Amino acid sequence: MLRSDGNREGETVGDNTSLSVDRRSYLKLAGVAAGSASMLSGAASAAFTRRGIRFKHTVDMVADAGCDPSGNEPCDSKIRNAADDYTLLKFPPGEYKITEKNVILNTTNLGFLGEGDVRFTVPERYNEKMFVVEDGTGLLFENIDVDLRAAGATPGLHFGVDDDLEVHDVEYLGQGIHPNSDPRGGGNGNPDVTYALYPIIRSPDGTGTVSNVVAKNDGLMGAYNHGDGRVGVWIGLSHKGTVTLKNCQFEGFPNNGLYCSRTGGAVQVEGGVFRNNDITQVRLSSSDSYVKNAVIVADLDNSDSPNPGDTLNSRGVRFEAGKFGYRGASVENCDITIASTPHSSGGVVVGSDGADHAIRNTRIKVDVDSIRGVYSKAPVGFGNRGPPPKPHATTLENVSVTGSASGADAVRIDQRDDSVVKGCCIDQNGGNRNGVRLVDSDGSKVVNSTIDVNGQRVVEDNSWVRTRNIDASGSCPTPDSNTGDHVLSIQGTGSRADYSFTVTSDLAKSTANGGTTGSSMTVSGSSATGYVWGGTDSYTFSGDLESFNLDGEATVTIDGEPAHVGQRPDHVLSIEGTGSRTDYSFTVTRDLAESTANGGTIGSSTDVSGSSATGYVWGGTDSYTFSGDLESFNLDGEATVTIDGEPAHVGQRPDHVLSIEGTGSRTDYSFTVTRDLAKSTANGGTTGSSMTVSGSSATGYVWGGTDSYTFSGDLAAFNLDGRATVTLDGRPAHVGRRPDHVLTIEGTSSHADYTFSVTNNLEKSTANGGTTGSSDSISGSSATGYVWGGTDSYTFSGDLESFSLDGNADVFLNDDRIR
Repeated sequence: MLRSDGNREGETVGDNTSLSVDRRSYLKLAGVAAGSASMLSGAASAAFTRRGIRFKHTVDMVADAGCDPSGNEPCDSKIRNAADDYTLLKFPPGEYKITEKNVILNTTNLGFLGEGDVRFTVPERYNEKMFVVEDGTGLLFENIDVDLRAAGATPGLHFGVDDDLEVHDVEYLGQGIHPNSDPRGGGNGNPDVTYALYPIIRSPDGTGTVSNVVAKNDGLMGAYNHGDGRVGVWIGLSHKGTVTLKNCQFEGFPNNGLYCSRTGGAVQVEGGVFRNNDITQVRLSSSDSYVKNAVIVADLDNSDSPNPGDTLNSRGVRFEAGKFGYRGASVENCDITIASTPHSSGGVVVGSDGADHAIRNTRIKVDVDSIRGVYSKAPVGFGNRGPPPKPHATTLENVSVTGSASGADAVRIDQRDDSVVKGCCIDQNGGNRNGVRLVDSDGSKVVNSTIDVNGQRVVEDNSWVRTRNIDASGSCPTPDSNTGDHVLSIQGTGSRADYSFTVTSDLAKSTANGGTTGSSMTVSGSSATGYVWGGTDSYTFSGDLESFNLDGEATVTIDGEPAHVGQRPDHVLSIEGTGSRTDYSFTVTRDLAESTANGGTIGSSTDVSGSSATGYVWGGTDSYTFSGDLESFNLDGEATVTIDGEPAHVGQRPDHVLSIEGTGSRTDYSFTVTRDLAKSTANGGTTGSSMTVSGSSATGYVWGGTDSYTFSGDLAAFNLDGRATVTLDGRPAHVGRRPDHVLTIEGTSSHADYTFSVTNNLEKSTANGGTTGSSDSISGSSATGYVWGGTDSYTFSGDLESFSLDGNADVFLNDDRIR
């Protein structure tokens, strides 16, 4: 049984100490001196705020508190010792092992912050709350994942404060399946299983926000356990204030996704995805509570739970008041789909202990026979739950009910006088399907609606109902069929802003947040391009936002939060093989990283070094994210190369990037390439007056900075006077193994013979458009040849010892004319 504080009756919080023990007494019992927590907080610093909570101290939980980020040694006591008033606990990237219930009481403004990839892990068969933070005010828990992938692990987080609760960016990794759970209650009984999250605001004036929490539990369906099965979010009697759940995702829980109906406080669900939970996806009751802009789905044919066929009742939304007398919750602008399920009593269901309620601007689709879109049960109570307080009316405004379900009624309302169905649209084409049935509900009305069914449009069952302006046919809005994990919205500011982006998977246009799905938006696989003026473009997607490029001004959000697109790579580059091996190399401006976008794999065939990458593909795909520009691309073989879903035109780009990075003292250089030489900002390069490009040759000098160039073909020669780090496509250029110079003889319209000698390493070259035909001959360090209108080029090291010319020709040494 659950106590009013959200804990099971008789439950203790650790060391046999009840939750009523104050924090300093608990520290003493745990063997911690009363002042030790504040000592760990370090010297006081200037006060700062995060998520609206004010802090004075920070603790690095590795450097200061001694936690093991490898996850080998428990971190429990170190966290308890460091927790103190006005203190932010910072966890560097890593895994932190939690082995017991950690109780922290009576703190003011305590924070847990993950800096990077941070996970709390638990041992096998761990069935406890990891943290119970209670009896204080001001609590932050941000960017820390809960890893329950150990066998049989079912951990939870319990946060109860008077005011200022902030929980953000948390993912539960793994399935929460207790090893002794028995679907449908058979066998030797079922254990009590810890719920995933308990967010509680104890003061009537207090507020809290829970955003971007993801828990794809994928647990055992049918393991309701008479109310003791695992719940996604539990909010009970002790909650008195207002908590907002924004853009969260809860899937596959056997005992409700959001179980928030046993409270007099307000629970406000804004956005998010709630899918394939048993019993109910979202469960509410009290005044000022609502679910809006959410995607709610029962599609057990596409469930990741091990036994979806044991599902007991996959309702969409359920209203109830229990024996506590709560009333007045609502559903607003939601997409609710009952696509496949062994059993469900409806898309929106009002229990027999549910009072008045409203459903507005919502799209409901039912494709399973004999399941109702809306079912408001008679308010007579059941069991130890008496009838709910009056009024009992059901209000449906601008609600559509569509789908292929047959049998029963699309909407049924029992014993609820003065109910209203207004501006609704019902289009159910299954057989023996009625539209709206009102039973013992006098004074109700069905007006200004479209009802297109095979059965009766309005059934008045012992009820006096007013009907007016009922159309027999029409087009009804349907739910957004895409149920991606996230919603990305680009809101214009009045002037045109172009954008392009790439995500991991499941990209689709969406009407979320007032978005339009017009011709200015183009989706190609996992990439999209478009533009906005004053309106909004929205998309749903699964996984991660890989890159985002914005040209202009717009407000960009993911799941209602700022997308920080300026901190993301601009582009995704993908190389898709065609079946035979193809090698590639390329260089970008900055922020190069491997990616799984567009089905890319991250294997041993790829290698990233700074802003350059090399690799090969056969029939698969390699993908990368980067910012700025694609500086060069070299492809040896056949492949489909795209940037942001569009052809990359790599044949029109330079093949290579050459960078010369100074070491602090002046270093002069000169070099010659085959063709297409240009200055570049790659690898932090500058393009100043110290760099001179003449045709296919360049000269310059560096001190502590970097000069970069792009070119196609080959690096024909390189001469370095001083010390510098020289790279070609991110790899050492080995300039000491290359010729120092390029000698070029450009013919005119008449025959010209030449002969010359150099110090060493003489070779023919194609630099500057040179040919390497039979008209020229090399013997050791000397060469003879002739030109007419064409060009002969040579590379060599050391010095040009002699040169003789018989006829008219232009002769260049490293692009400097010498004859």
